[in-house]
This record gives sequence, structure tokens and C-alpha cells, in this order.
Amino acid sequence: MPTSPDSESPDSNLIDSFFVYGTLCRGQCRERCWPHPPIAVTPGWVCGALYGRSDYPALTVGDDRVQGELWQFERAYLAEVLKVIDAVEGTHQPGTANLYDRVVVEVYRSDSIDQSEITSDDCIGKAWGYHYATPPELDGFVRIRPNVTQCVRWPPA
Repeated sequence: MPTSPDSESPDSNLIDSFFVYGTLCRGQCRERCWPHPPIAVTPGWVCGALYGRSDYPALTVGDDRVQGELWQFERAYLAEVLKVIDAVEGTHQPGTANLYDRVVVEVYRSDSIDQSEITSDDCIGKAWGYHYATPPELDGFVRIRPNVTQCVRWPPA
């Protein structure tokens, strides 16, 4: 279950990764927004409900397996990466309501996505993620329905 930065656990200060599932992924229009190159980019998934429009997706709390990427950064760059990506995602910007809320999510190995039973060994770590701050349907998003193994991705295949 994701947690918001306001209710961070003490170990959230150790998070050096971001889970992205849309325009910040490799090959997407905002891939160039990252202010520093990552140490690693690893395919993975998180639990959630994914919504889409033609321009970008929205993630909320849910039980589907949302595919994306885990971007890991050097600690020396983390403050700048947080600042830049929060601005890209419309999070924590003074005088403006959040478009997305930054949350802590557990990311799972991509090869475990089809397993019926997920164990702690399948978790590859905690990361910052972004959940849409309001009901996505109010902004014209449509729920992306999972396939038989509960998997979803944006853009849908």
C-alpha cells in the first residue's frame, strides 16, 4: 500500500528510485526531463489502478499490476531529481493544487507479474511514485482494464 510523503516511514529517506509508468519512461515524450542519468532502469510493476488518455496516464490505489520502470539515481543527485520531477508531475508546487501526489510504492520484479502468489522475494524495493490527486474520470481519463493476469500498461497494447 502506498504512503504519502507526509506519512513517510523513517526508511523513506533511503529511497533513491522512482517508479514511472507513462511519459517519463524510456522512449516517451518526457524521458528527457530527468535532470541526471540514472544508475539503472529496471522493468517492474506496482499495484494500482491505471487510467489513460491520449496524452498521459493516471495511477491510483488499486489491485491491478501496473507495468513500468524503476529509475535509480545516485544519492548526490536525489534532491535535484525530486525537485525537477515533482515540478514535471505538478506535485508540491507552491500556490498550486497537486496534479499528482508523490507516494512511496513497492516495486516488484517484472518476471513475477504473471505469478498468482507474490512473495517478499519478488519485491525489488521501494520507490517514489505518483498517484493522480483527484478522481481521474473527472479529467477525462478512462480506466485501462487488466488482462487475465491483472496486468495493465500505458499506452495500452
